[in-house]
Amino acid sequence: APRPPVLNGSLWVLAGEQVRVTCGAASHPAPIVTLARGRRVVATAVYEPQVTLEVAAAAPEDAGEYLCRAENQHGHSSLAFN
Repeated sequence: APRPPVLNGSLWVLAGEQVRVTCGAASHPAPIVTLARGRRVVATAVYEPQVTLEVAAAAPEDAGEYLCRAENQHGHSSLAFN
């Protein structure tokens, strides 16, 4: 199964600022990594070690809990973040 996902660090973002969040996980074979907000997938990387979500100008409605999930045929692991 993939190792637990890792974010590119912790960020504080103000409204109007650009946001770039990268989530990665290591596994063999390579994982499918997805970023979701609620039930909506906002970014996916297929058989790549990381996925990046970019928001040109953060807005209050972008706040909330996100989930980074890495999976392959051996299992999955995930990391929630706000």
